[in-house]
Amino acid sequence: MKSWMNLRSLEIFVTSVEEDNMSRAAERLGLTQSAVSQAIANLEKSIGAQLVDRTVRPARLTLLGTTFYKGALELLGRARILEQSVDLDMNKLLPLLRIGMVDSFAATVGPHLVKALDTIAAQWSVLSGINETSVRALLERRVDFVITSDNSHNLFELTVLPIFEEPFFIVAPPSSSPEPKTAEQLCEEMPLIRYSRSSFFGRQVDDYLREHALSPQHRYELDTSDAVLGMVGAGIGWTIATPLVVLKSVRSDTDLRIYPLSKAPMSRTLWLIAQRTENAELSQRIAKAAQEAIFTGFLPKISGLGGLTTTEALRIGGLSVNQFKAHI
Repeated sequence: MKSWMNLRSLEIFVTSVEEDNMSRAAERLGLTQSAVSQAIANLEKSIGAQLVDRTVRPARLTLLGTTFYKGALELLGRARILEQSVDLDMNKLLPLLRIGMVDSFAATVGPHLVKALDTIAAQWSVLSGINETSVRALLERRVDFVITSDNSHNLFELTVLPIFEEPFFIVAPPSSSPEPKTAEQLCEEMPLIRYSRSSFFGRQVDDYLREHALSPQHRYELDTSDAVLGMVGAGIGWTIATPLVVLKSVRSDTDLRIYPLSKAPMSRTLWLIAQRTENAELSQRIAKAAQEAIFTGFLPKISGLGGLTTTEALRIGGLSVNQFKAHI
């Protein structure tokens, strides 16, 4: 085997590329910046070719560096799969489980999921930023699994397991009429509090508004659901949300007015997505635990939101609530 075929050296190289910054790469790896720089220099010396072009700022991969990065990423991924398979077969803890969860799921169902699966990993890394809950994060091996509404998974060969489908509804300030109002009426009365257009959630809401020719006043755009619903609670405007988003961000639904979407129903699906080459049994285990956490811990809360969301409007694991209940 070639002297440079060292998994640690490959890990340092791949991390420095992913972070695009040696200081951040060093922090992530628990090394000094000089150690990261020296490791990459030694790797280039062993190969006998330059991987990084340091004559430009910021430094960029050479043509060989790009090819080497892709190969190293694949090799490290296969090594991790082997490690997981051996550990699971020997009933050992995984050293680290990295999972991305959309924020509303991470803050509500997430703790119940981690508690149910606590014994499978010695260390957990739960990430909920936009970049960490994307299919791209999975493909780049920055996470091992994602629970996400990112529907770009249909472009790739991945394992995709449905977790939960929930409806969208209108959320208006507490000062609004208790009688349901339409989105058209609210568009005339007050601004829409928008979610960041860079989020999957925000794009889905924008698509809905466009599809139904709704033109709300656009004055406010915020990057967290807490901030969006805080603005609604303060009477500044209205928004469109889902049960998990409301449960995450609002102590009591009585603080808000919740109306159905009168134009047409809309829902979002949360999937567990994994590399197809990952341990299939582990994927199924995580998906099942997530589904059961929703079924046992959240259905009563969801069903009580404004009296609008009944169990018939929800799907768990691709099944109706009654079908899922019979299935388990």
